[in-house]
Amino acid sequence: MTDTLSTLKHIYETILNKVDAGIHAVDETGKTIIYNEKMTKMELMDEQDVLHKNLLDVFMFKENQQSTLVQALQKGKETVNVKQTYFNNQGQEITTINNTFPILKDGVIQGAVEIAQDVTKLERLIRQNIRQKGNTRFTFDSIIGNSQAVHDVIEDAKRATRTPSYVLIIGETGTGKELFAQSIHNGSSRSSAPFISQNCAALPDNLIESLLFGTKRGAFTGAMDNPGLFEQAQGGTLLLDEINSLNPNLQAKLLRVLQEKTVRRIGDTVDKPVNVRVIANMNEDPIDAIAENRLRKDLYYRLGVVTLFIPPLRERKEDIIELTKFFIKNTMICFR
Repeated sequence: MTDTLSTLKHIYETILNKVDAGIHAVDETGKTIIYNEKMTKMELMDEQDVLHKNLLDVFMFKENQQSTLVQALQKGKETVNVKQTYFNNQGQEITTINNTFPILKDGVIQGAVEIAQDVTKLERLIRQNIRQKGNTRFTFDSIIGNSQAVHDVIEDAKRATRTPSYVLIIGETGTGKELFAQSIHNGSSRSSAPFISQNCAALPDNLIESLLFGTKRGAFTGAMDNPGLFEQAQGGTLLLDEINSLNPNLQAKLLRVLQEKTVRRIGDTVDKPVNVRVIANMNEDPIDAIAENRLRKDLYYRLGVVTLFIPPLRERKEDIIELTKFFIKNTMICFR
């Protein structure tokens, strides 16, 4: 019997510490009873500093935000996909997406358990990706290549600077899609306004939605009044990378913004006018993406008023020597 219990305990601990999610459970008083290895790494804490202690004595939560574990204890209700930002006992900021559930026995709350995904680094990347006015560094002079293929794309892109149309840039990874996007922005009448870039594949759906469109206080647990990227890019350019990675519902919502030129924050009832030029990038053939239901046809036609196809280097081998010289020169500068 003892051997069986020992084996079960070992299996339980192995599962708990190998699962790719943070797990934090508390008893009915809020004292931590389970705290797995993933959670220690996410929250930059040692297990002994958290176990058997009240979570509110260890972690500090932002004003007007309440721990999702505490909410589960107080209300006896589960919360799903809730973004939460808080601080550990060293004052380090942590952001997680939580699914939190009360532990009930005969209808009585015995505790709560939280399953968390760390998005702290993603939040930091988001802030880094927001390039405000004057912080775009590429122009058409930055584009390396004398081949006819590159020359033709540059000329098409320069023509795009003279129109207010949306632009769709198609090219394999590494072909320089953002370089062209920044060049179009800097060559247009919007060059002194914000340029904001966001990779749509880098975030889960619920986070990318609130990031793009903004949130109204109280829209969901922990939601504050935050402008989305459309509002932040007002008057300028919003670059949406890997647009085909958005789910169909978000693509439909994006299409509405492009058509109406208004945006509604999550949880709000008011539409705000936005004056933003959208440039979208894709690393695959849009026709294939449409056929496989990964890109809405109506969104493709709305974005593709101006479409640029950037050829890969294997289709313009005459540019290899010039690119090689460029990279050698930059490498030498770095090692001086």
